[in-house]
This record gives sequence, structure tokens and C-alpha cells, in this order.
Amino acid sequence: MKRFLAILLSLIAVGSMLTACGEDQSDTTETIIPTEAVTEQPTVVSDELRERIKAYAEECFVDHGFKGAAYIVYKGEEVYSGGTGKANKQEDTDNSADVVYHIASNTKQFTAAAILRLCEAGKMTLDDTLSLYYPDYTIGGDITIHNLLSMQSGIPDYVRDYDEYGNEVETFSQAYIDGVTEENSTEENRAAIRDWILSQELLFDQGDRFSYCNSNYFLLGEIIEKVSGTTYFDYLRTNFFEPFHMDTAGFMENYDNPDAVVAKGYHNTNGADILGYNGVAFGCGDIMASPKDLYKWDIALHGGRVLGDEMYKLMTTEHCEGDDGYSSYGYGLMIANMGIANGYFHTGSIPCFYSFVIYIPAFDLYMAVMSNYASETINSVATDIGQEFLREIGLVPRTE
Repeated sequence: MKRFLAILLSLIAVGSMLTACGEDQSDTTETIIPTEAVTEQPTVVSDELRERIKAYAEECFVDHGFKGAAYIVYKGEEVYSGGTGKANKQEDTDNSADVVYHIASNTKQFTAAAILRLCEAGKMTLDDTLSLYYPDYTIGGDITIHNLLSMQSGIPDYVRDYDEYGNEVETFSQAYIDGVTEENSTEENRAAIRDWILSQELLFDQGDRFSYCNSNYFLLGEIIEKVSGTTYFDYLRTNFFEPFHMDTAGFMENYDNPDAVVAKGYHNTNGADILGYNGVAFGCGDIMASPKDLYKWDIALHGGRVLGDEMYKLMTTEHCEGDDGYSSYGYGLMIANMGIANGYFHTGSIPCFYSFVIYIPAFDLYMAVMSNYASETINSVATDIGQEFLREIGLVPRTE
């Protein structure tokens, strides 16, 4: 998560500059209606601007040795859509914003939205405890759905290692869970992970603090199935992918779109091969989609077409401070409080793939950067291209 914060820091500067144009709203945690200073920014993206951003992006890709894709949309107009490197070397296909990538932990916002939609339908509540869904889980009586969504459950993460005090010592565990194998079916690996999660002692009492945890969203994925009476995959397809015409979206276990160009992963560097096994990323990191389709999702989510006002506000509320010092966590979304506007974003990492997606409703600005080469230079690429675009439209002053 920390590798992407540079771009957020640049956007915080935007908030500070624009807030000076009006009343000081730096303490607010809700999305703020743009001030006159924001609405005076260009509403039409010129061809000249697109060409300048394209040239800058291509130079940036070379400078940082980046391979992947980037996509920027401002006020409903495409600013940049492109990529570099091969999506699939054997098939000689290029990376682009139309290519399907593993979005990894960007999956979590879909899981959160599904839970909230089931709450809206009166089929469950945020105060439900885990004991309702896992009666044999003896310590689940005080852990609520809210605790899972906001990463405050105290449950250990099944792909992280901890010291004796419950502090994370490695991002990805090398001590793979007993019973999880590459040859297993999705159901077999899910059963092994479920058994592991429900047998662990808590790292801390629920609600005490934030601790990023894939186990929370694995369990939420299962709870979606228990409550809805259908599979997690089918629920998301029926309620999100199909209504919002996310034609490339699917799941890593059974992706079957013959018309899609799917990126192959290269150069795994994090060593967490377990995340690529069937069922292991269930509910927390198993969605695949193109950057263009994730734009359709963001404008639907933040445009009121996914949730009603009450549940949307809960999803985008800062429930606890994140572990990076700069962002907070809502439900399935990280939140960058920039004074005049909030940026809603998430990052993702799965073997060979990185993803970063942000949407700022007050600016109507969307940006996604994805890599299929395990390229940590995605941080520098996102920062540089994002800053250059903001300079071009006058939201960030040029200093050189």
C-alpha cells in the first residue's frame, strides 16, 4: 500500500491550494462539492492536451522501465489510454487499457459493496456477528460485519506473518497453510483457509485498531454466499458486472471470456505464489478486469447507481486510520482526505501483477495504472503522469 502514496501526497497539495480559495474545510471527512476554483477548470479535453499527456506518459514509461497500462478520464472525457510492453509475449499482444489484468486487492471494494447491498435489502446487518454465520467459531460472538469491512477484526491475515506481539513482520507469508496446494480445487483450498482462519487466536480485540487483513474479506465473500443463496461469483456478475456493462470482468479461477485480451504475468518478485492458487484470493483479490471497465465501476459506485445514500456514505467514511500515516480505511476503499475533496482508491498486488485505481468525485477524475511485470515502478509512473495532468489543467502549479 505504501508504494502508491506519492501520488496521493501530490493530490493533497491540490487540496491545500484550492482550499485557500474559499472557506477552510480541512477537517471534513466527507466528499465536498467543488468550489468555484475547481469548476472553473477545463471541462473539455483538447486533442492538444491528449497529445501532450501521451508524449509525457511514453517518456515516463521509458524513464522508469515500466511495462503495463495507464488510463485517465477527466469529467467523462478520456485523457490518456495506453501502455507499454507485452500483455502476452507468445501471442504478441500489447499492454493497453483494454487488456484484462488481475486487479488483486481492488477486488475488496466489490465485496464490500455486495455486503452493503445485502444490508440494504434487509437480509443482514452491519452489527451481525461472525457467530451467526460460523456457529462453531467460539470467539466470533463479538466480531461484527463492520469490524471485517473496516479491517478492525483482530483476525490474523492468512498471507502475512506476525511477531509475538501481533505486529506484521512480512507482507507475504512463506509458511503456506496446510492443505492449500496448487493442484487443489477452489473449494478444497477455500476449506483449508477457512479452517485456518477460524482456528487462530485474535491479534487484538475487535475494534481496537486497524490491521490490513485479507482474511476479513475472504470471510465476507463466504458470507455473501450464505446470505444471497448464490455463489460470490454469480452475485457480482448479476449485480455489478452485467448491469454496468463490465464486459471484461471475471474471476481468476474460471475466467472464460474468449473475446478478451488477458495479460499474462511476468517476473514475480513477491514470492507469494499461494495467491495464484485456486480459491486462495477468494473475496479479497480474485477479480480480473480492464482499466476501462474499472472506470465504469467507479462512476457507477460514486454516481449513486450501486448503493443508496446511507450505505454509500458508510462505505466512504473514514472508519479508522490506515497503517501508512496518510490514508484512512472505509469499507473496501482507502480514503485520502485532501481537505477540499476525498480521493477513494485502492492498491493491489498478486504474483506478477500490481494495480492502483483512484477516483476523486469532486474533480470527476479517474486514474488507473496496472502492471503485469510485478513492476514496483508503477508508483513512479502513477505519480509522474498524475502530477503532469494536474499541472496541465491548472490544479497543480508548475514550479520549474
